[in-house]
Amino acid sequence: MAGNGYEPLNALLNQQLAVGVLIVLIIAKVIATSASVASGVPGGIFTAVLLVGGALGTLWAHALVWFGLSTAANIGSYALVGMAATTAASIHAPLTAAVLVFELSGDYPIVLPLLIATVVSTSVSRVLGTESVYEAELRRKGLGWELTLEGRQLTK
Repeated sequence: MAGNGYEPLNALLNQQLAVGVLIVLIIAKVIATSASVASGVPGGIFTAVLLVGGALGTLWAHALVWFGLSTAANIGSYALVGMAATTAASIHAPLTAAVLVFELSGDYPIVLPLLIATVVSTSVSRVLGTESVYEAELRRKGLGWELTLEGRQLTK
């Protein structure tokens, strides 16, 4: 939980983690990351978001397999879509998240699910809060971003 999350993320993508471990991983990583951010420690959000999203996508895939709606062969794809969705929700940039995860995977069949998941997750995130995690951090430091880049240049 104290690390960056690359090792469990690799294990998750290689389908080496049991469902119970995934649930514990999600809860523990959310608590650890929340505590880190609340304490003012910079960084540590991006890979945590990827890890939680990948674990949520994997849990969703396991649920679909359990109900007979999918096969276990594509669980890694669900993990990738989950990674993109949580990233998009946290940064409010659906295309960036979709392209980033696609570039990581090079998996053409997941492009449409990536786009749909990132747009939906960003929309839900914007309804819940108008700022991304990075905008909120800038505002906390007194560096609010009220205008577009063009608008900021016009006010100088």
